[in-house]
Amino acid sequence: MSVLVDLHCHVHPGVDDGPTDEAESAALLRALADAGVRRLAATSHVRPDRGWMNTAPTEPERAARLERVRAAAGVDVEVVRGAEHYWHEDVFGDLDRFAELAVPFGSSRWVLVEAAYLGPPPGFAEVLFGLHRKGFRVLLAHVERFPYLEGDRALLDRLHGMGVRFQVNLGSLAGAHGRVQKHAAERVLKTGLVSVLAGDCHRASDVDANIVRGLAAARRVIDEATLRRLCLEGPSAILDDAPAERV
Repeated sequence: MSVLVDLHCHVHPGVDDGPTDEAESAALLRALADAGVRRLAATSHVRPDRGWMNTAPTEPERAARLERVRAAAGVDVEVVRGAEHYWHEDVFGDLDRFAELAVPFGSSRWVLVEAAYLGPPPGFAEVLFGLHRKGFRVLLAHVERFPYLEGDRALLDRLHGMGVRFQVNLGSLAGAHGRVQKHAAERVLKTGLVSVLAGDCHRASDVDANIVRGLAAARRVIDEATLRRLCLEGPSAILDDAPAERV
């Protein structure tokens, strides 16, 4: 039985800070399957500042290569397309261009967006609303990493009211990234505004710390019904392209 539909996973080989080659990619897929993941989105980075441009025009090639890796490894997991779109002028400065570059989850119009790290970018909410007007639905990645988001309940409420949904990393709840992010993840989870918990694994060695221990840590904060909603029902609704009010 699946314990997690993972909407944040770096599993493509050799394209970002995830697996460096096909062997590491296969090992990560095996570890995810062993942990109970049966469905995942391969959300490689779109980050011009790092030279990682895993955008729509090159997605078919990446997907075909990963499917060969998965099949050769004999791993029983369904992989759908996706990307982690970093807040950068070359990505979000022109929303018509964004529409050409974006890799939504599967066949949906939901996109995973990684906010800027150094503070709220100018026009943050306005750009997110612009994405909505373009027909996209936004899932914000690991909001616990951004004090200007996690620490501003009014902003979270405003974005949530606009239809933006929030993802928290399971590893943060387990303390994999330090005490500050652990406490931030717990705080934002307790707001009731989080819609998705995810692994954000980059290597096979991440799976135990991020998913196995993360699920155990989540159970100390929320009940089983909420955990199922955030790990299975919410992510599945996104892949089914459900409107925000159903996620």
